Amino acid sequence: MLLNATQLENRYPTPTSPASSSPPRKPKGKSLKHEQILPSTQAGRPPITPITPGPATFNQAAYVNNAQTIVEHTHASNLKTSERTPVVLIPPLSAETRPSEYVTFKDDQTPSPPKQKRVEEPPLADSSIQARDQRAIADSAFNNLQALIEAIFEADELASIDKPATSSAELTGHFMYVEQDDAQVRTLAPATLAKLETSLQKAIDAGRIGGVALDDACRLQSLCDKTLTVVQSSELSIDTAWSSDDFSSWIQRAAFAETALRSARTIVRIMTGFREEKKVCSEEALQNVVDVLNKVLTSCIIPIVEIRPKESGSELFNMASNYSKEIGQLLYQANRVLRLLVDMLDKVDIAEAIVTALEFFAIRILFVENAQIEKESVIGTQKFEGLRRAAMDVIYGIFSKYPEQRAFILDEILTSLQKLPTKGQNARQFKLSDGTSIQLVSALIMRLIQTSAAPANNGVNAGKRRLSQARKERSPGSDPSDTEKEVSSDTADDHEPSDVLSDASDNDTEDSASRRLASEANALNDYAAKDAQYVVRYFVQRAMTASKTGDQPYRHLLDMFTDDLILVLGNAEWPAAELLLRALMVSMISIAENKSTAPAKNMALELLGMMGSAISELVANTQSCARSLESHDSPSSGYLRQLFDDYLDGSLDSGELTNWNGPYRMVMEYLAFIDCEGLPTRNAQLYYLTQWARGVTSTQPSVDPKRGFLVDRLRKMLRYRVWDPSETMDPVTKGQCRLAYALTVLNMNFCRQFDSIFKILLDSITSEQTTVRTRSLKSVTQMLEKDPSLLDRARNVKGLLTKCTADASPMVRDSALMLIGKCIQQKPALEQDFIKPIVSLANDPTVSVRKRSMKLLKDLFAHNKRKEVKMVIGECLLQRSNDLDKATSEMAIQILEELWFSQFWKYGDAADNISIQDRITLKEQMDLLVSLAQSSEKVCSALVSMLQVLLSATTKTAESNTKVCRLLVSAAFESIIDSEARPEGMEQKHVVQSLTVFARASPRLFKAEQLQYLQPYISNLSNPDDFSLLRSVVITFRCVLPTVPTVQHSLLFEVQKALFNNVSKLGRMELDEVAACLWTVDGVLKNPDRLVRLVASVIKGLQKLESRNLSDPNGKEDFRRARKYVQIAGAFGKHCNFEGQVVEFQTIFPAWKGTSVSRMIIDSIQTFASNKQPLPLRIDALNSIGLICQSSPLLFNQGQVSHVFQQALTEGQPDLQNIVLSNFRDFFTLQETQAPSKNDVSQADGAAVVNGQLGGSMKASESDGASALIAQRFLHNILSIALASQDAPALTATEVVASINRQGLVHPKESGPALVALETSSNPAIADIAFRAHNDLHQQHESMFEREYMRAIVEAYRYQRDIVQEPLGFRSPPFTSKLHSMFEIIKSSKSKYQKKFISNYCSKIDFDVDRLDTSGDVPASLQFSRFLTENLAFFDYGRVDELLHTVACMEKIVADTGSGIAHSINTEVFQVRVDTILRDPADGGARIDPTASHETVAPQDVAPLRLRQLTTASIILSCLWETRTYLRRLYGLGSTQQRRESKANGKTRDINKAPSRINGITGDKVVTAIAARVASLNSREGMLKQCQEFVDLLSIDHEVKVAAEGEEEGVERPWTPSGDEADTPMPMSGGSRGPPKRKRSASVVSTPHKKRGRPSLGRRKSSRKSVDEDGDWE
Repeated sequence: MLLNATQLENRYPTPTSPASSSPPRKPKGKSLKHEQILPSTQAGRPPITPITPGPATFNQAAYVNNAQTIVEHTHASNLKTSERTPVVLIPPLSAETRPSEYVTFKDDQTPSPPKQKRVEEPPLADSSIQARDQRAIADSAFNNLQALIEAIFEADELASIDKPATSSAELTGHFMYVEQDDAQVRTLAPATLAKLETSLQKAIDAGRIGGVALDDACRLQSLCDKTLTVVQSSELSIDTAWSSDDFSSWIQRAAFAETALRSARTIVRIMTGFREEKKVCSEEALQNVVDVLNKVLTSCIIPIVEIRPKESGSELFNMASNYSKEIGQLLYQANRVLRLLVDMLDKVDIAEAIVTALEFFAIRILFVENAQIEKESVIGTQKFEGLRRAAMDVIYGIFSKYPEQRAFILDEILTSLQKLPTKGQNARQFKLSDGTSIQLVSALIMRLIQTSAAPANNGVNAGKRRLSQARKERSPGSDPSDTEKEVSSDTADDHEPSDVLSDASDNDTEDSASRRLASEANALNDYAAKDAQYVVRYFVQRAMTASKTGDQPYRHLLDMFTDDLILVLGNAEWPAAELLLRALMVSMISIAENKSTAPAKNMALELLGMMGSAISELVANTQSCARSLESHDSPSSGYLRQLFDDYLDGSLDSGELTNWNGPYRMVMEYLAFIDCEGLPTRNAQLYYLTQWARGVTSTQPSVDPKRGFLVDRLRKMLRYRVWDPSETMDPVTKGQCRLAYALTVLNMNFCRQFDSIFKILLDSITSEQTTVRTRSLKSVTQMLEKDPSLLDRARNVKGLLTKCTADASPMVRDSALMLIGKCIQQKPALEQDFIKPIVSLANDPTVSVRKRSMKLLKDLFAHNKRKEVKMVIGECLLQRSNDLDKATSEMAIQILEELWFSQFWKYGDAADNISIQDRITLKEQMDLLVSLAQSSEKVCSALVSMLQVLLSATTKTAESNTKVCRLLVSAAFESIIDSEARPEGMEQKHVVQSLTVFARASPRLFKAEQLQYLQPYISNLSNPDDFSLLRSVVITFRCVLPTVPTVQHSLLFEVQKALFNNVSKLGRMELDEVAACLWTVDGVLKNPDRLVRLVASVIKGLQKLESRNLSDPNGKEDFRRARKYVQIAGAFGKHCNFEGQVVEFQTIFPAWKGTSVSRMIIDSIQTFASNKQPLPLRIDALNSIGLICQSSPLLFNQGQVSHVFQQALTEGQPDLQNIVLSNFRDFFTLQETQAPSKNDVSQADGAAVVNGQLGGSMKASESDGASALIAQRFLHNILSIALASQDAPALTATEVVASINRQGLVHPKESGPALVALETSSNPAIADIAFRAHNDLHQQHESMFEREYMRAIVEAYRYQRDIVQEPLGFRSPPFTSKLHSMFEIIKSSKSKYQKKFISNYCSKIDFDVDRLDTSGDVPASLQFSRFLTENLAFFDYGRVDELLHTVACMEKIVADTGSGIAHSINTEVFQVRVDTILRDPADGGARIDPTASHETVAPQDVAPLRLRQLTTASIILSCLWETRTYLRRLYGLGSTQQRRESKANGKTRDINKAPSRINGITGDKVVTAIAARVASLNSREGMLKQCQEFVDLLSIDHEVKVAAEGEEEGVERPWTPSGDEADTPMPMSGGSRGPPKRKRSASVVSTPHKKRGRPSLGRRKSSRKSVDEDGDWE
């Protein structure tokens, strides 16, 4: 067969002398390149056997001689006729050729080279010329190498002979001397090493290295090894304390280390060239190379890489930076040696010790901390990353070739993960083919997993076995069974994945072949799957116990690892990413569906969201790729696009993907094309080939005639680890490969679980755990961003989101809003479904939720055309513009400015330049503002406030906003004048009403001529709508007239006349505005006579009605007139200052001798405020008096006025109380608003410090005196009204109390307890006002207010019991403390303050049993203690130490007080006597087991009152113990933890953190348990049972006893249950369920160890339980 392919020329050579024992040495320069070395030959060959020529034996002699002869590869025509040896010319093979890579198939399936396109062979003439050139280059390379070797050897021989004259010249270029142990060692010079390595590489590349004699190669290695020996004995370590001279000396030693690395490279190159020669590839030489490399890396390079300029080694960094070039060269040489070792690993079998050494320092290099930026690195970050890549290739090569090392490598990598950086650019340094980067460790792990599914590459021997097997299968006469036996025997001892690959048989049926392929492929896949699961399990187990903010990086590393896998999910070069993601997905689903902790579930949901988004993104990217191939005319592109369309339609048949010419093969062809020789790509091919085989065998058998062929091909390619399609196909482009690979990945198990992932996330939205609900919402949001179509596929998403907006947790509500925003962004039609919950969340108690809601409303407003929606959004944002949170208020105002004004800034005042479209928009904006202004007074006031802010001088855009507002005002007047200009449905009165908003916000927006259009609306009042118009116009006039100097007096006269004519027709609200407007007009016209006459006539009318009985039903007209007079008098008395017209009034009323017109008006009204008048008239009279007093505050000090108010407040009539309190509120509000302006005016007037006082600021005004009088005189009545109900008077009273406190008019302790009580009101308005006032007091008077909290708690209890009529201490659902507002304020103080409050609070629960009042169904003391205890249970504790202190206080009360009560119960109820217990049983005494049930002891007759008293006491303490147990279980306080944290110098960081709650524990059980305890008072049996359980609690529960023993430690000593109590279900009243600690075993008769706070009898210590020798309970 060999001869059939070989040119044979017969020659008659002259035989070689038989005396020659070895072949003659070739002359210098003679080339031996291109020799063919068969596997059975060695470099040292036996002498050539002489052959006698003869025709019969010529060919036989040629065969024999050719096996032993080295023949130069020359053309036959060049052979000399004198050469008598017959020669067989064989085409040369490269020295790098590996026979293991060649596989032979049967003749009917002869494989063709794996190339994309068949290339036509060049003409023979060109081939000959090229061959001659290559031969010349090869000859030259070998001659140069041989010449250099001979020169080196000659120089070495001369140096060995004592000939200084000659050796000196020869040594100059080839050797140098170095000192070692005070001796001179001769080593090869660096220049010689460089030449030698270059010549060696050229000879190896030319395939002529075999021409070098084996002894010469060994001698070269020996010379190079001397350099390694010197470096091994030298000191290369670095010291941070070095001086510059020390470092310079080290640089010299490092330079020689560089020479040693060159020598190492030469040694390794020689080994690579003679890789089958054991003498050359000696273990000792290779060990020396590895040792030197390891020493250079660990002693020189790694320390230099790890130093930083800002650390302790900054001086060393500076010195090293000066030699960065030299150190960089050392790193370069180490990198080259490492690369050579990578190549050698693939070609040469290496000893296990050397492999282990390589593993250790390669893994160490992987996890060296490199600098983040170039400035912080001596040698450069990227240079070291090159070394790290080489180390990764070393690990990968070992993992691929040595299966027994795989477990160790994985373990070492995983245990070193915590050294990896998790932030900065240094985290991801591995560049992918598409330019993106991932972690180098992620790339390594994926490569290792891919390799796990491939049969191990066991080097040359394995390659020979596979090649031999291939040849036997190719042989037509071979027996398949014999082949199977031989391979089986060859591989029986090899424990590797290749063991699962059985041989194919020609007799196999298609079904049996398919089954065998499935078995083989699944077995190979299992190896990779197990390694993947191991890696994932390692990541997950450590990430579950670490947080993103903790010290351990595993949580971050898991996220980064997942990101890397997702990044390469669609990359055909990393097929193991799908397997790792699949394993990770399975693990996360298990965590999410099982009863895991909240942090673990959050991690699982986050990663599931990432993976689900990755699948959606892969589909989207595949769609883009498919569209990009639409312009391709290739049939493959069309075929792939059709397959993807089928996938999107859900009609894709899996069999289409696994066809021989399907996507799998396209990917394999592309991988073979890009890197057919690279080991990583080759293993990626094999792994992908395994997945192809699994896909083929997992699909239903089809009628495809090529299926059997496909199965057979896949089996053989899997077995021989090669891709050999045996037939060519059209070249596969990168885009086609991406699409084909994506199709296969989308059809694998990971992507098929997309719906399951999404369902788990949706189900988690309804979890009981708050953080889990929040995390699931965020993950769903992440997935919807990638695939908006999920909203249509999962129809329950909208319902779940709407439900989450009403969740009790602000985190859940915030996440729900975020997801709603994404949904609307992806699908705008959903805004109609979500607008209502978004608006409702704008009023959320949490600031962050309100802000997010406003952002969503802003986007909805900008994209919505419906007026109704815009009105709802505008009204909501206006409400938030008055938010108590300043940032929220500013944000709302900014949003409104952007939506309503910013688009018109460009026009300024030029209304004529506005485009038609913008003019329409302006009218629409005006229409919106008109509608908002008339919707409610609250919205109207908010609109005014918002405009005032936007138009104030402190706003940067005030000028632009003013111009826009003027445009809006002009548009409003156009609508008033022209009814056609008004939008449909807008009434004229609404437009006029909207003008009042602008007038109140900034009167300067109006022009004088515009006011003329409003005058007609105040003249004719013929229908009710005219009154509303009148009021709006009057308000506008009142606000605008003082600021418009150019207004015509004729207009003012007309306005004045019309208003005077209609005064008698106006109601209370209109009168107030008209009075103010007339006084404003009078300020311009200066004619107060008409006002004087009007008020005088009203006073006269009132004087006439004083003596009449207005309660008489027949006097209805007088009653009506009296009410009207009183209203007019109050309105004009408030707004008009008649103190300058006293003379005019004295003229009209000669009998009046007073000096105050306001006082005269009040005197005329005061009669109608008495309790003899009808209630409506009294209300009007009190209101008018209050209005007048607001403008004349001194009148509040008048005795008669005070008496009237006092009478109204104490009568108990809510309407009267409310009207008086409303006047107080308005007055105080006016004082608060005027106070800043007064201070500003005082400072503006030049107030200066004179004699220690600020001029003008210390003078008390009339208002100040009136405020103090009201606060001091009426505060008690106001507080009584506030605490008497939850209706309108109580709300108004609460507002007055809050205003009084804000102004500091009374001592905080006078109103503080009432505010705490009002915080518990079920009226949200009252509770909110009280909370804010309380918070202000606490911030200003914290230490003073501290002493009032206990009185405040009692007041809160009374308020809940008597007014709210809910004396319990909690609200539900969810369970919240009624005192939670107070506790939230206290939490803002320091920890010491909080602990003192808790101590005082718990002391209120403690009691003296002999003083307990047990009267009533539920004793008051029990009801009060229950209120306090239930509040303790549901307080939201802010820190662990405060919680521990609370538990310790409760335990101390139970231990101290409970011991005496238990003793009393034992002695008085159950008649347990000490003498009875101590009597010896032999004398007739009975020893009572203290742990036994007291049912065996009949209770004696005890007084019912005493029994009830003791039971009440035991209930109080039992309820306190129930609460203590609940808190321990809720917050997971284990005994070990609490003992540790109670120590003086414990972990401060732990106890200062907020306590975390255990999921699934609610307050139902503790509430039920407390209620059951209280109900035991209903019967004697219940009381006895309660007493028995209480005694058992204190007798058996060792925690109570330890609490008593710890009294000496003080309250600060915390005690908690055993650690497993939080996880183990237990009754609320039980003790610890954990294994008890070893205790001193003693009976009740033994001497006590230490005197405690209760008699030893009550403790009943002896439990009679045996203790094992280790101290545990049996």
